[in-house]
Amino acid sequence: MLVKLAFANVRKSARDFAVYFFTLVLGVAVFYAFNSIADSSAVQSLPTDVSEVVQLLSNIIAGVSVFIAIVLGFLVLYANAFLIRRRRAEFGMYLTLGMGKGDLLKISACETLIVGAASLAVGLLAGVALSQALTCLCLSMMAQPVEGVTLSFSTKAFTMTVATFAAIFAVSMFWNSAHLAKSKLIDLLAGSRKNDKPRLRNLPLSFALFIVSLCIIGYSYSMLLRTGLLGDDMSNLFIETVLVSAGTVLLFFSLSGFLLKAAQMAKPLYLRGLNMFFLRQLASRINSTFVSMSVIAMTLFLALTSVCGGIGIVDAMQKNAENGMRCDASFTSYYAMNTYDENGNVSTQSLVNGLVEESNFDAAVGLSKHTEQYGAPSWDSMVENSAQINFYPSNVSFDTLHDLTGLNLLDSVGAGLITPDTTKQKASLIKVSDFNAARELCGLEPVTVNDGECLLWSDYATSQPYLTSVAAQQPAISIGDVQLKAQREIATDTIECTSVSTRAFQIVVPDDAVTGEPAFAVFDARIADDMQEEFASFCQALCDRNNAEEDSWPMYMYQNVAGVQANSHNLTALVSYLAMYIGFIMVVACAAILAIQQLSDASDNARRYELLAKLGAPQRMISGALFKQVLVCFAFPLVVAIAHTICAMQTVKDLVLVFGNFNLSATALMTAAIFLAAYGMYFLVTYFSARAIVMPKRS
Repeated sequence: MLVKLAFANVRKSARDFAVYFFTLVLGVAVFYAFNSIADSSAVQSLPTDVSEVVQLLSNIIAGVSVFIAIVLGFLVLYANAFLIRRRRAEFGMYLTLGMGKGDLLKISACETLIVGAASLAVGLLAGVALSQALTCLCLSMMAQPVEGVTLSFSTKAFTMTVATFAAIFAVSMFWNSAHLAKSKLIDLLAGSRKNDKPRLRNLPLSFALFIVSLCIIGYSYSMLLRTGLLGDDMSNLFIETVLVSAGTVLLFFSLSGFLLKAAQMAKPLYLRGLNMFFLRQLASRINSTFVSMSVIAMTLFLALTSVCGGIGIVDAMQKNAENGMRCDASFTSYYAMNTYDENGNVSTQSLVNGLVEESNFDAAVGLSKHTEQYGAPSWDSMVENSAQINFYPSNVSFDTLHDLTGLNLLDSVGAGLITPDTTKQKASLIKVSDFNAARELCGLEPVTVNDGECLLWSDYATSQPYLTSVAAQQPAISIGDVQLKAQREIATDTIECTSVSTRAFQIVVPDDAVTGEPAFAVFDARIADDMQEEFASFCQALCDRNNAEEDSWPMYMYQNVAGVQANSHNLTALVSYLAMYIGFIMVVACAAILAIQQLSDASDNARRYELLAKLGAPQRMISGALFKQVLVCFAFPLVVAIAHTICAMQTVKDLVLVFGNFNLSATALMTAAIFLAAYGMYFLVTYFSARAIVMPKRS
């Protein structure tokens, strides 16, 4: 009997459960789909190196899913609290008719089980379909073929999803039972006629508190921009977080009174149409839900910032990869290496052996003698063209540039991105002939460095703005006994095969300005099309050996285009997947909570809207008042979140510069479009659902 009644209640309250059910289905589907990626049949057939990356992605997602489960659990508890509140009068009627509280608790538990089981079943079916689309997307981002992807089912993801949501529903049933058990009959019967108790009645005080909240938020913004995201003192970040959080809570706490006071100061606006009714309804709603709206704003801020930062890193790394694929392969030859003893004392170990001396530091000459030893084809058959950039030591550092120009690297680079010791980093000297040979191999125009001149070069985005400012002053830099005037423009091109640009500060000089032996060299090569694998195997064998024996070339850090592309694709998949997963769940959770709040509010105030109709208010005016209320409740947390994000991204972009340059505006626009699409969908569904609740009550 009780089960039958529970089924009847769910059918009767289908409209009330619609947004809740839809959100649960989305949550289950996304949770299953993202956790099933590693078990797809298409992934199982991938090459070992790619499947290992997918497995890493799966492990990270599994860890993140703990946080996602907490977010979804909070959403379910919050939604259930509003649904229980929505049906207080109904539960009171059951008790009045003689039903015991034990039976009432059983009905509530059955209803939770029915909705939970239905959403779990539908969500899993949708998740299986979604997982196939995500598998294809993942393979595409990793530049793997997507043909032949077949429908697959992950037992592991299924078990994790069922266990997670079963636990969430169990906690929800316990929470509902505890709430109903302590409810009094009079409170249940009168619940639908009770107004939310205002927490702040004094309008002038709320107006003042609103101004104070803006001052607190503004100060936290200025502090963040001044100290940066990764300042030397991490306590600053904690203080900034506390300030912006407190300011946000105070803003929403005082917002209702501020809106009323501001509207009352503009009498024509306040008295127009149903604005007086709309503003008082809005003030009551915000006043009673300021905590949840503050949490929603901060959650949206976290989602926006993490997604923008993630997409920014992906964008920067992809551009780095594009710039680092101008030649087929590169490796570094170190001729000396620093070693540290147990006390931290540094000593330099020479890696110059007989082969290096015999080859006059020319890697092409030295390596051509190795091919037969390692069973590789002849050097000339593998390498079509090559260039070697020798890096010679110098005494010029960032501190030297500071002394010459008065410009400090630490003032230019984002706080916390470098340590003070970085300013002591010494630049290497590069012969202009070596530099131009590498540029020609990479398809770039040569540079001109005349006698008495030098050219500053950096392909590292973090230090480029500083060196650009230095070059604009054209300081005279001492190289040995010669003064070389810096050219007004700097070189920023990457001229080696690499996925990460790391040449922070180098100086290109005339050939005769360089003396002595190089400290290390970068070797660029164009490889014959049918010899890519052979050359890679040959170089990897040497890198694995790289010791100071007489017959071994000191080769390190071999990279080729295939590896750079794979790293770029894998990173894109990792970061994009996590950004989509976290961002989507957070946005859906926030939008769903707002939707449930507004639907519950519309249901509680249906009689008020009915009274407006009886007093002669036209349907268009009532719909307009409802629309404005729903719009403001959805818009304010989003506006606050966007404001926080704009400030935070000013410091996040400095962090992203470590990975390379990226287009902040394009990233922000793309992210905003995705977020607004999901958020806006919930807004429209909420408005039309709330209007359907209100309108039938009018004659």
